[in-house]
Amino acid sequence: MKLNLQNQILIRMINENQVKDVLQKILTEEVSKVSRQDFSKVQFKIDELENSLIETMKELRKLNESIPSGLVGLTKNRISGIYNNLSGSHKLIKVLKDKVKNYKRSLYAQSLDEKKKNDKI
Repeated sequence: MKLNLQNQILIRMINENQVKDVLQKILTEEVSKVSRQDFSKVQFKIDELENSLIETMKELRKLNESIPSGLVGLTKNRISGIYNNLSGSHKLIKVLKDKVKNYKRSLYAQSLDEKKKNDKI
């Protein structure tokens, strides 16, 4: 009787691998819910942001060039700081853009590989 009860408990116990498998399925499903259209929207917005930032940097350069000599001492460091911050933001946007693009590529390459495997079965 006691042995039978222990077997029933063991059967009902969830082991670590089962938990990992379920979590992986959940994570994969949530990730795969991102459509190509959603990726495209995000990529488009990132491109818009990057272009706006580039235009802002151009306008800041124009401002810097148009400052009269009497204000150069007052504005030089501030404009330089703003430009450096904008430049750093531009680099971060490029990194983000590449990460989204690579993630999209890997996600859809993975789903293509899975489809090929399923077609063979």
